[in-house]
Amino acid sequence: MGTHRKTFTMALMNIKQEAHFRDFSEFIMEKMGMLPEGEITETMRREAYKRFREQTGKEAFATLPTIRKWFGIGGSAVPDREQVYRICLAMGLSVADCQEYLIYGIHEPAFQVNDYREVILVYGLENHKSYEQCQQMILDFEQRLTHVMSFAQTCGTQTLMGEFQVRKTLEWQEFLEWMMENASSFKGYSKTTLDYFRKYKKLILQYAKKDAQEELERLLSETDYSVWCQHRLYDPRNYRRNIRKYVNAQSKGRKKTISDGLKASITELCSLAYTEKESNARLLSEVFQPKKDDKESTSDCQSVNSMTEKHLSDLLNVPLHKERFFQTRQAELELENMDEESECPVWILKLSQEYGRGMNRNATVGEAKEWIASYRKENKRRCLQIQRQDILPLILYVAQHRYLEEIGQDMSSYCQKDALELFRTLADSTLAACNMSRLNEAYELDAVLCACYQAEDMFGYAELLELKLTK
Repeated sequence: MGTHRKTFTMALMNIKQEAHFRDFSEFIMEKMGMLPEGEITETMRREAYKRFREQTGKEAFATLPTIRKWFGIGGSAVPDREQVYRICLAMGLSVADCQEYLIYGIHEPAFQVNDYREVILVYGLENHKSYEQCQQMILDFEQRLTHVMSFAQTCGTQTLMGEFQVRKTLEWQEFLEWMMENASSFKGYSKTTLDYFRKYKKLILQYAKKDAQEELERLLSETDYSVWCQHRLYDPRNYRRNIRKYVNAQSKGRKKTISDGLKASITELCSLAYTEKESNARLLSEVFQPKKDDKESTSDCQSVNSMTEKHLSDLLNVPLHKERFFQTRQAELELENMDEESECPVWILKLSQEYGRGMNRNATVGEAKEWIASYRKENKRRCLQIQRQDILPLILYVAQHRYLEEIGQDMSSYCQKDALELFRTLADSTLAACNMSRLNEAYELDAVLCACYQAEDMFGYAELLELKLTK
């Protein structure tokens, strides 16, 4: 392992061993007035848990063992977004308090005004409603919608938020009328965040293509490719057309001039350099795929995680999954009071065919209900929200490549301060636009990403994963 890499490894080990990062248990203990300056004891955790149970009327947000884990008793756990709203409603907290729970407690985006469920939950906070009352209001809204409605695929978050702020104290029926007028805007996800995520994907693939083109040119310069093209009156810049002919001609027979390995490298680089596809697999390979041949060991940073192709696909296809979740909810409501043995409505049959694993054309209402329950259970898991930990590795990649462009790819001109500042600026502007908390080294992931900028060199996210794999 090189000297710079050893320094990087030591920096990560120091973060793991010496740095203290606030977790949800400390956040909620502080909210319960139980976070001392010194060491937190088990007694303090139990007292905070007791206060929480009293302040929330012992409401069952989750199983008791899970709630205890929120306080670091018997393990660790973090409430989900819906549970945070339930907690805040039960304690009669303000919207500002709820925002703190979302942003600094569970490290998720703030209130999503484009999600009708969250709009109604925040309306409930503003007007001191219970969670049960909010659920009834959500049902009222859903029952007035129609399955033929389509969502507006635009970024109107600021306008919608402004209108919400003006109307948030209206009586429910008046507020409901406003929601119905803007129903197509409540698509259930942040298009701004999705657009940023897609933008970073595109930039990364552009950098990957450029890197592949430069490496391809380097390999070809070590062969007689240019002379070979000239003899045949080929334009040597038409790589895609010429390279396959070249490697096939030069890698077989008695006149073989390139090895099978070099042929494979050139062919792969040509494919990567000039493909028109925006491949998810290529993005994962660039940002998240570690090399598994490094046998050195180091500490493990729990906040550093890879990304699967399925997870990436679900993030990028959230508009489709949200629309399907809405459509099947409308189907669920329509079937609710129908006779189990009656014929399933045609539009629901068509829906099942469109979404796959379709029902037969003679399906009953009872069979349709079973299909919908099964489909919604799976579909709900795919209705993801882009999180800080999803987008920050992409920002790191782009920031590092931009810095390399600034210094002309000359690492002898590398300046840790300048490179880190570029990353901070890009991260903060993106996170703020996505309604997420800005870069903060009190969070483990943020501290680890900043540690990628060492005094003599900078390291990518894939290198963090290499170290994570080699415990």
